[in-house]
Amino acid sequence: MTKWFGTRAGLLKLAVLAFVPFGLSAAYASDQLNQIDPRAGFTSVSKAYHDMDAHYIRSGTPRELTQVRGIAVGQSQAALQAVLGRPAHRNSDGSFEFHLSLPLTRRDRVVCQYRVFFDGARKVSRAVWRRPQCADLVAGKQN
Repeated sequence: MTKWFGTRAGLLKLAVLAFVPFGLSAAYASDQLNQIDPRAGFTSVSKAYHDMDAHYIRSGTPRELTQVRGIAVGQSQAALQAVLGRPAHRNSDGSFEFHLSLPLTRRDRVVCQYRVFFDGARKVSRAVWRRPQCADLVAGKQN
């Protein structure tokens, strides 16, 4: 036993073993909220009329990346809406679809469709992005 706990290396091993389950569950929760599935029943976006300027085609609720990163599995619908605002669509399966305007660069933004699913207790269970660029932004792989 002194061989395991008597050295710094042993203490480090113990610390790593103690925190591995938390790290895995946090990574799993993050994966549950940043899936990509363009076929998840998102609404279509199209021009209302032919001459409509591209600037007006898509609009989204402006949010910062840190706000979206605060979404958590098990969060209530009220807490989710406090962060993301009102959903653009409430789907027949009970899920919410949000249209979020996220910062792409200092000057440019991208509108992202984000669909959030709930469990039987109306708590966030998982979420999907329509576009991989949006999931990458929120996951910190881009920007």
